Amino acid sequence: MSEPTRRGFLTIAGAGAAAAGLAGVAPAATAAPVRAPAGASGPLVAYVTDMQRGELTLMVGEREVVVHDRDLTGRLARAAH
Repeated sequence: MSEPTRRGFLTIAGAGAAAAGLAGVAPAATAAPVRAPAGASGPLVAYVTDMQRGELTLMVGEREVVVHDRDLTGRLARAAH
């Protein structure tokens, strides 16, 4: 068995959080389907790093992307409650 990694943990934790969050926003999600950009595949993990600034970090494959979007972080926080 391989050693656990930070990325592996975040992938598993993010998948669980996303599943729980989708239960709260399922009606809205069915109203407007989201289309992934061409060539996008594999797991995507998102976590809010600073709620006040609206900052979240996306981990996509081997990349880490910081995004500033107060509306999105607010919707994620509401979905988590």
